[in-house]
Amino acid sequence: MRLLSLAVFAVLALVIGAYEEDGMTLMIGGASALAAVASMPSWRLSTFLTILADLFAIETVLFGIADLVALLGYWPHAYEEYELPRYLPLATAIFVIVIFAVSHIPLVRKMMRIADPFFAARTPISIRPWPLPPTILRQNLYARINVFFLILINQFQVAVSLRFNFWQRDFGNAIQVADEAHRVAFWYQLMVVFVPLATIAIVAGIIEFFVASNFVLQWRRWMTASFTSRWLLHSMHYKLALNTDNTDNPDQRISQDVGSFINGSGTGSNSGNVGIYNYTIQLISSATNLVSFSVILWGISSALKAPIFGVEIPGFLFWVAVLYAVVATGITQLIGRSLSKLYFRQQAVEANFRFDLARVREYSEQIALLKGENREIERAGTVFDDVFRTIRRIIHVRTWLIAFNQFYSQISVIIPYVVIAPFYYMKIVDFGRFSQSADAFGNVNSAMNFFVDRYIGLADFSSAIARLTTFEDSFDKTLADGKKEPRLTAAPGSGPSLSFPDVDLALPDGRKLAHIGDLALIPQESALVVGPSGVGKSTLFRAISGLWPFGSGEIQQPAFARLMLLPQRPYIPIGPLREALAYPAASSSFSDAQLRDALYHVGLPALVERLDESDNWQMRLSGGEQQRLAIARALLAAPDWLFLDESTASLDEESEADLYRAIAKALPNTTLVSIGHRSTLNAFHRRRIAFEPHEGAPATVVSAA
Repeated sequence: MRLLSLAVFAVLALVIGAYEEDGMTLMIGGASALAAVASMPSWRLSTFLTILADLFAIETVLFGIADLVALLGYWPHAYEEYELPRYLPLATAIFVIVIFAVSHIPLVRKMMRIADPFFAARTPISIRPWPLPPTILRQNLYARINVFFLILINQFQVAVSLRFNFWQRDFGNAIQVADEAHRVAFWYQLMVVFVPLATIAIVAGIIEFFVASNFVLQWRRWMTASFTSRWLLHSMHYKLALNTDNTDNPDQRISQDVGSFINGSGTGSNSGNVGIYNYTIQLISSATNLVSFSVILWGISSALKAPIFGVEIPGFLFWVAVLYAVVATGITQLIGRSLSKLYFRQQAVEANFRFDLARVREYSEQIALLKGENREIERAGTVFDDVFRTIRRIIHVRTWLIAFNQFYSQISVIIPYVVIAPFYYMKIVDFGRFSQSADAFGNVNSAMNFFVDRYIGLADFSSAIARLTTFEDSFDKTLADGKKEPRLTAAPGSGPSLSFPDVDLALPDGRKLAHIGDLALIPQESALVVGPSGVGKSTLFRAISGLWPFGSGEIQQPAFARLMLLPQRPYIPIGPLREALAYPAASSSFSDAQLRDALYHVGLPALVERLDESDNWQMRLSGGEQQRLAIARALLAAPDWLFLDESTASLDEESEADLYRAIAKALPNTTLVSIGHRSTLNAFHRRRIAFEPHEGAPATVVSAA
């Protein structure tokens, strides 16, 4: 649709422009034709950039038709003062072309790879557009409406700024002479023009802030849910950790980098909150501001041709603003070019430091028992040294950058006056035009310095992009590695048994751990897996659950069976005890009587009346109590197959025997498979599976009754 509308309008504009011999119309037609070429589907523009191009294409056609109507003399005479500036359709067509051009920049491609899924998702979303009732919209429609609205309101704010610029000219002229006519003009400009304009500007700013804030909040919510789901589903978090080049601190990338990507994090002076919203929608607003005030500045300076070396330069003020901004951008880039890598490094070392401190909290009892506090203090100091050195380098770069920016900001205030003052004192311009040109110069300079003013934030933003991109890459790499051959797979078979036909277990680096020639576990026949540490017993359980891809062969899981694996050290979430007990199911899945019975059966009667008590149970319970709680989960879940990976090793033999008897009584139809080293476990298993190690060769698995 965008291609067709631009192409039709381009032909129309070129024909009328040639007929009327109007150069501006021919330029508009030519720019529209180039925009149509840039809109060809074969270019495969990103979803987000397509939304932007769609809006500017619509504006090009609408503004262009209005321009053709005025050119042909059909614009109503009563509304002549409301004729649109002729540069508008040309500017919007150029915006379409620029969007196409920047889409090929590597950094922009990375940005769009992260942003596009939000704008392509068709999931329903509930919104409350006051004062209307709650409404359900598709995600992609909601995103498109918000982007359109925010760009339009930003353009409206630029139009208000333009009107302020002309008000500044008229107001300046009104205060030049102290007579009655100028007094009346003064109050008219103040009360009739300024007050309504200021009110409109304030209301528009409030609306823009409210809509933008809610939009980026919804965006962050969706992206956070997306990354969290992709990280956790299908055990991706575990598989990422198995990679030798695994992505560091995925929790930080989700909790911090997503927010930095969308709306920035505000890394300090001269940065602001600068994320993709700032570098797209607000950048477009800045570009619109640049175009609009450049036209004004060019028009004002058309009569200010400054002779330099005998050559007259039209648009003198405009070119001074351009040169000034280009020099500032170059110096800023020269000073701060290393900031992006430094911020990337800072995020990594800060996360490592937080992780080390979190581990101290997690293992506080073990550290206290071993009296390892001094060693942890030394380690914390060593890890923080990386943080210290990185931040010190950032401080060094930012000191020079802020020094230049402060100098530049102060000088920028007086530059337009210094440049224009000679023309004022030579009486070439009046005071009103002097004030107007200074304001226009400032707006053009500010728009051109968009990246200079946000350079520190840009460095932080680019590091967030890099971290999210590498996070995405780690997902793709892990998925690709999972399809490489040879690999070990686990899938439901056709029968009720758990079969291992010619299976090899290996380490991530390719070294073989063990070989299983032909083994089958039969339902209702409990089995005990034994062997020295490190031969692959726990790895076998991971492979059965489908978590371990390293090796070869296919493990055939029992058909239509529910499998549950309990590790030696259970995970217990923080919160109410009932939630920790029911995990991974919701506590509402079980009645209070079921929860209490499970605690009684595993020997935890003291916890029966504490179901609604919230605590860090991982810290509160002893190792044996944690393992009892894990067995209680199994009693509630009642799986068809239960795998215990030394899940009772923290208990004494008598308590361990009591737990096995409780399992046999509560789960008579469950097939039990255990890893253990105690001979007392033989009494609770009908079959013994031994891993026999061989020096310099993989262990072999031998089954015996």
